[in-house]
Amino acid sequence: MYTFTARGPSEGLFLAKQALEKGGKPIDTRNGAALEFDSPVLIHYTRPKERVIFYQERDANPFFHLMEALWMLAGRRDVKFVDKFNGRIKDYSDDGKIFHGAYGHRWRKWFKKDQLDLAVERLSKWPNDRRTVLSMWDANTDLIKTNEHKDLPCNTAIYFKQRNNKLDITVTNRSNDLIWGTFGANVVHMSILQEYMAARLGCQVGSYYHFTNNLHAYVDVLAKLKHIKPEYDPYLTIGEGGLSYKPPSFVDYPVVFDKELQQWFRDPNYPFFVNEYLFRTCTMVRESWKCFKEDDLKGAFSFAEEISDRAWQKACIEWLTRREIKRDERSKKTKSK
Repeated sequence: MYTFTARGPSEGLFLAKQALEKGGKPIDTRNGAALEFDSPVLIHYTRPKERVIFYQERDANPFFHLMEALWMLAGRRDVKFVDKFNGRIKDYSDDGKIFHGAYGHRWRKWFKKDQLDLAVERLSKWPNDRRTVLSMWDANTDLIKTNEHKDLPCNTAIYFKQRNNKLDITVTNRSNDLIWGTFGANVVHMSILQEYMAARLGCQVGSYYHFTNNLHAYVDVLAKLKHIKPEYDPYLTIGEGGLSYKPPSFVDYPVVFDKELQQWFRDPNYPFFVNEYLFRTCTMVRESWKCFKEDDLKGAFSFAEEISDRAWQKACIEWLTRREIKRDERSKKTKSK
């Protein structure tokens, strides 16, 4: 089994990509040629709150990553909201309206119970509990009717362990794309869930372990990342006094967070959130994207500058800058004709 220890996704991506290029086994898939590890892989994130990835070659969409994580935490599965941030995601919906395997819906509604509430209840009552498990895989629909759905959960279960006033999580995964899943969207989704759960339990964020039975990457995508250099501490670039940047708390007042999150989806500009992250970071990200989609780059940059979490601020500004450069290049080509 392969094991990688990393502060966050930037370091993890470099280490795992390097190992896959060196020892990965070629495989033909329905999506094209790929390389895969020949045994399961375990990734240990030592600083899960350092969840934002900055590689320009990777060109991760930070707007989509954060908005999808919030959408999950709210227990939603509608196509309409996330489609605004990723126009291709609707291709994974069976009917163009909902997603069959949406993680957040599985956490909070699928099994007719809110698994997050039940997990908090158990861990509050028995802090050393070893039975607190979230299920995302439902054999009744995902195994028996596996060929009837486009969207099946890749992450299948989450295990919680509370020790020494820290909450660790272990995520198990059946199949993961190294670039788009493991070190892209998944680390954002699961680390935000971890931070949310830790806040509700009144403890600190511990380690995040990600175990995948099949870790792979597509050859054409790997080629685009051939020359990336290791970023072992990208958070230093936005820190002060030579220290790594410490992101602000995602949840300040857990008692009202769920209610405020639902309010945020109805009205992101609601001025009275006591959980300040929702407005000062999430709303600014959402409004920046809205301007970008309306071809108002100046407005998009203006809102991005107001994002309070400097990690998301940096990622959003850099992503917008790359689009601005491409726009200017297209404009020059058009004028030269």
